[in-house]
Amino acid sequence: MPPMRHIVPLLFLLIGLAISSAHTAAWAANAEVSGKQSEVFGPAAIEVGGVLVRLEGLRAPTNEQVCSEGPVLWTCGRDARWATLNRLGNHWIVCQDRGRDSDGSFIGLCFLGGVGGPELNAWLVEKGWALTDAIGAERYVNEETSARAERLGLWRNGIEPNWE
Repeated sequence: MPPMRHIVPLLFLLIGLAISSAHTAAWAANAEVSGKQSEVFGPAAIEVGGVLVRLEGLRAPTNEQVCSEGPVLWTCGRDARWATLNRLGNHWIVCQDRGRDSDGSFIGLCFLGGVGGPELNAWLVEKGWALTDAIGAERYVNEETSARAERLGLWRNGIEPNWE
């Protein structure tokens, strides 16, 4: 029989692994992340609960992106980021897991104040600060059509966003 001094650390290690595995399984089963945003990388990429979340169904300019209004350039990426920051405010955010992108990043459908609250993804398209991507095109087509017709956000002055 091995001495007890060797068994106790081994037991702690096994208990720790079991707890860690249970936590990972619970996170996967819940399939969501929540918390207050700690960073907005751009209108379609935020950090929630320490997890980088790419918003499902959206494409948006990077922070450095400029858009043109005829001969005039404007910082559409910065403006879209600010709109996202202002909308998030101090809200609690819950993002449902919709899979992973090619980089392995969490793709989420996000709500302010919890599931059932205002949907962030739809709001960004509705206000013209993000466009639908090929995958999400059918989901937000009405919001994008309305934003374009009303010349909101990125659509102001009838521009066509010149970024992908």
